[in-house]
Amino acid sequence: MGTNLVEIENQYTSGVYGKRPVEIVRGQGALLWDAEGRRYIDCMAGHGVANIGHGRTEIAAALAAQAQRLTTCPEVVYNDVRARLLERLAQVTPEGLNNFFLCNSGTEAVEGAFKFARLVTGRTGIIATLRGFHGRSMGALSATWEKHYREPFAPLIPDVSHIRYNDLNAAANAITEDTAAVIIELVQAEGGVHVAQEEYVQGLAALCRERGALLIIDEIQTGFGRTGTLFACEQYGVQPAILCLAKSLAGGVPMGAVCLGTRVMESGHISKGSHGSTFGGNPLACAAALATLEILEHEELANRAAALGAHAQQRLRSMQSPLVREVRGRGLLIGIELTKRVQPYLEALCERGVLALPAGANVLRLLPPLVIDQTQLDEALDIVQEVLRGSSRPVQPPTGTNSLLDAPMPDVGLLVSILNIASLSRQESTLAHFLVEQAQQMGLYAYVDEVGNFVASTHPEPTDQPAVVLLGHMDTVPGNIPVRIEGDLLYGRGAVDAKGPLAAFICATARVAKQIKAANVQPIVVVGAVEEEAATSRGARGIVGRYQPSACIIGEPSSSRAVTIGYKGRLLIDGCVTQQSSHSAGPARSSNEVAVAYWERVRRHAEEWNQQHAGSSAFAALQPSLRSIQSTHDGLEERTSFTIGYRLPPAFELSALREQLQRWAYEDDLHIQFSGEEVAYQTTRTIPLARAFIAAIRSTGVQPAFKHKTGTSDMNVVGPHWGQNIVAYGPGDSSLDHTPNEHISLTEYTHAIDVLEHVLHTLAAQRETAL
Repeated sequence: MGTNLVEIENQYTSGVYGKRPVEIVRGQGALLWDAEGRRYIDCMAGHGVANIGHGRTEIAAALAAQAQRLTTCPEVVYNDVRARLLERLAQVTPEGLNNFFLCNSGTEAVEGAFKFARLVTGRTGIIATLRGFHGRSMGALSATWEKHYREPFAPLIPDVSHIRYNDLNAAANAITEDTAAVIIELVQAEGGVHVAQEEYVQGLAALCRERGALLIIDEIQTGFGRTGTLFACEQYGVQPAILCLAKSLAGGVPMGAVCLGTRVMESGHISKGSHGSTFGGNPLACAAALATLEILEHEELANRAAALGAHAQQRLRSMQSPLVREVRGRGLLIGIELTKRVQPYLEALCERGVLALPAGANVLRLLPPLVIDQTQLDEALDIVQEVLRGSSRPVQPPTGTNSLLDAPMPDVGLLVSILNIASLSRQESTLAHFLVEQAQQMGLYAYVDEVGNFVASTHPEPTDQPAVVLLGHMDTVPGNIPVRIEGDLLYGRGAVDAKGPLAAFICATARVAKQIKAANVQPIVVVGAVEEEAATSRGARGIVGRYQPSACIIGEPSSSRAVTIGYKGRLLIDGCVTQQSSHSAGPARSSNEVAVAYWERVRRHAEEWNQQHAGSSAFAALQPSLRSIQSTHDGLEERTSFTIGYRLPPAFELSALREQLQRWAYEDDLHIQFSGEEVAYQTTRTIPLARAFIAAIRSTGVQPAFKHKTGTSDMNVVGPHWGQNIVAYGPGDSSLDHTPNEHISLTEYTHAIDVLEHVLHTLAAQRETAL
């Protein structure tokens, strides 16, 4: 789904947007989810649009109700919902702003403000400030400071100049009898999160009054609670002649407003036909705006922004990082000025599940929805601090536990370090680049390939000779587990799956590389693949055609004394039931009941199949599971979506199963989509690689064992292409995979490195004998 989404947008979009590789499809409160179900903490709020958060049922209900009554109504006639909104705006905006021109965006609000200012004063001059941002249409763009926005479209409208921000002397020298208006932001959001000084704003208002110019305050981003009061100008004790609003005014529906003060309205120059907007003040947007204002007031979101903003800024200012030059802002509009360019840190945050914004070349801007709770905010701040401090630092163990300094290095030290770097699927870049640095220090050739995989080798690539490939993966499932050592146990997300096996691969390969002459052995290649935990398996698929290995070891936990020689297959089914709502007491089945009935069919079919084919063997059984089910209801339509995951036995007839599932879906009038298909794969304990592991494990005084697993791994992806000389091996208890108690025995971890070293030496000796 996601790949198709990206391809469609890239093919048909205008190309003016630089897009991040994130496919957002759903939101709730301060959280967003992508097409694959990955969760993000939203610290962008749609560039300040989502003050009341995402997925608000109040907005959905207001829009649905209004859409059934009336969707459009131009301002050449009167409208009930528009009248109520105008009255409500007069109640909440600063005193003296009692008349409003409704439009569709912040840029349009600024354009309207400029037109009204010139019309009222009979002057043409507009003064803006350095670093100011007011929009991208020709008039608003003229007042925007950044040259890269303006210069490609010159000449812009005349008589627009820029002065220094927070410099009252500069304003006094610039405002003349030709100045129609001065426009300022009280916090320059796009321009670096610079906050206006109170004496500057009050002095500027006084200058405008004395010299007949209008003061336009742009609160497109600072309005509606963002800075700790409903409007930022309330904190300065000033009354603008014109106030520009937009962004969060209608809870995500496009809407802007030009708020006109007494001087503007009493000038006598605002006449019928002097300005207009086809969609301005449409009933849909007005209904959404009324619902939004109700939420802002009822949930006291301005006060919430003030309290959470103070908390966030205090935490950020106490952070010790040479990267951070200054933290500044108001409420939940926060800027962190860095000593370096911000873009790499935005990418690192995205990989860790936090979406943030730039504010110029070196300022990181946090702009979360005002409904964010403190737990979510602290989680985001933890990640920000880790990224800005350098996330690869080792953690200190709790009091009373073994010191990391007592652990064998670099083996345990490497694993501890990488456990501190979060690496969910499609968010592995930080870990991959860290591993490159570590592998190079350990004497290996290393790089990040075009897919995003970490690759390390005993030989420089490319090479046309067969290689021994150790294929692990970097991505983990969500869930933070504090990294700590307690006795012999190392805790952390990924300690078992997948970072324990991957770290063991790197350490063993580095040992062998130091002990043998590379010219006399076949290359040993370690791959840390991306997206193994996702249905895509993109990392493994990206290298299938690159190597034809003589032997392949898949990095998965089997315990250090056992070797895995088989994995079941996989099939995922995403289903959806959508139908008109009906009364719960009526005879019709609800969408939930339809979905559950479909699942019961799936479950019963598997039971019957297993009775005939599987016997008591779990590896030979067909195993479906209902992985998720959720429903929504808006009073008009109900929708239930679900995901079913199959574990498939070897030699299973998959096409017949797909046909059966489609028939049931057709009968129940639901839609299904297949993904994540992998066939089962198994080798035998008699292959050369398995025999090498038997000898290696026995050499350590332990009796080896073999396993078949009911899950899947990258063995399913590469096995059909790379042949039978393939096994899975790695330290760790696989029953701890993906659990809150994930940990690994350090004794077992170091034992696995010893076993792997022995196996790699055996393979090297085979090469030397052949030579």
